[in-house]
Amino acid sequence: MRAGRRAGGSHAGNRGKAAVERYHDRVAGIYDSMYESDPYWKWYFEITWRHIKRFLPRDISARCIDVGCGTGRWGLKLLKSGYRTDFLDISERMIEHVRKKLEEIRSGHQPRLVRASIDEMPQLESEGWDFVVGEGDPLGCAGNPDRAMKELVRILKPGGVMVMSVDNRIAGVEHYIREGDLDGLESFLRNGRTNWVTDKEEERFEITAFSPSDIREMCAARRVELLSLIGKTVLPLRRRPELLKDPRYRERLTAIEERLHAREDALGLASHLEFAARKPC
Repeated sequence: MRAGRRAGGSHAGNRGKAAVERYHDRVAGIYDSMYESDPYWKWYFEITWRHIKRFLPRDISARCIDVGCGTGRWGLKLLKSGYRTDFLDISERMIEHVRKKLEEIRSGHQPRLVRASIDEMPQLESEGWDFVVGEGDPLGCAGNPDRAMKELVRILKPGGVMVMSVDNRIAGVEHYIREGDLDGLESFLRNGRTNWVTDKEEERFEITAFSPSDIREMCAARRVELLSLIGKTVLPLRRRPELLKDPRYRERLTAIEERLHAREDALGLASHLEFAARKPC
């Protein structure tokens, strides 16, 4: 990552969305393979699902939607669990991968596949879904995270819950120190804005990283109840993924992770933050 200027005006926002779409269109075909062979990411996804399950609707007929769905990892898990699940992503190629996967699943529900950015979802009706999940940082990739949060609350039914993953701002500090970029560091700490850097200049786009206080303020501003805030993951096992190959270590490390990752003093250790919030009845 490197520091970026805050986008100004609708033209800058449109350019950013185009870059987000180009990047995700390009990686759609290899997206799953980027993670499936890595023991750390397998464990990371397990930790994520264990957290999500705490907030799933009790009513199996509830409507769910996976926003920023990518290749559909979480929405497909919800669908296979029996929930009526829909999918939304800004990338047409990501949506195509979801469509192909759905052909292999027998479900009484015909999922909606919607192409849109989460900060602008006019295709989705207000108060239409009981549960919203957004993994892979779609909130941070949105050109306007505040508007995206407003849209997410809009589509939730009263009493509905969202579970969203975002980049942790403190985790981005190391890059600026390594680069000796103090101006960039101060700007990043002030507004959380930085750039998603890829090899292709035309695919670079601004992202927002959040602090725990940002999440609390964002939930308060939209009048939703913050139910949970965790770090993913607070144990630095990305550096020692081989420990996760032994089932005995894996079980113990999972228990330790779940004891630690909701502690305020441990949140700064995580590369991502995940929060669950409920819309008032």
